[in-house]
Amino acid sequence: MMIKAKYLRGLAIATLVCAGMSQQIALAKELTVDVSNIASNDERDAASNITLDFYVGARASMDSLKWDVSVTSYAGSYLSEMQITFSDTLGNGVTFAPGGGDDFDGPMAYAGFQDLRLNGTSFQVGSDGILRLEFHEYYKDLAYDEPDGIWNSGTLTFGVTPVPEPQTYALMLGGLLLILRAAKRRGA
Repeated sequence: MMIKAKYLRGLAIATLVCAGMSQQIALAKELTVDVSNIASNDERDAASNITLDFYVGARASMDSLKWDVSVTSYAGSYLSEMQITFSDTLGNGVTFAPGGGDDFDGPMAYAGFQDLRLNGTSFQVGSDGILRLEFHEYYKDLAYDEPDGIWNSGTLTFGVTPVPEPQTYALMLGGLLLILRAAKRRGA
């Protein structure tokens, strides 16, 4: 009897530890996107813009952005106009311009990091779990059928905090029930 109670208690503790470890692993998530050779075509929501969708988990929170990119704005347009909007599928999110303030054309490299929680711009994706990236211009300067610039190379890395999945809660509840059962047997 005593061995069975110890076994149940050990199993319960191991279950809780595993649930906690899976939770910590899930909380340390990043999404890195290669932006090489993506054209910057038109103003936001134009059909000609490049959009990319990524599954990050239902109601996941987008908490940070790290960038290391090289972009070129073509003559007649500005580096400051090249933008990317990352959002949920309804369009709620953040618009980012790596060359903000650079009102001239040509090639340029940019790198940096922004914790979106510090400036109040972190957001959650919807229940579909989709993070949408749209590459666009602030203002369309050149002809309709030609891009205003190009993202030459580099990466964007998004810090993602997922909402725990139901399996994690089930694992923790199972561990708690095993501890309670072992405690009850010990008291009896």
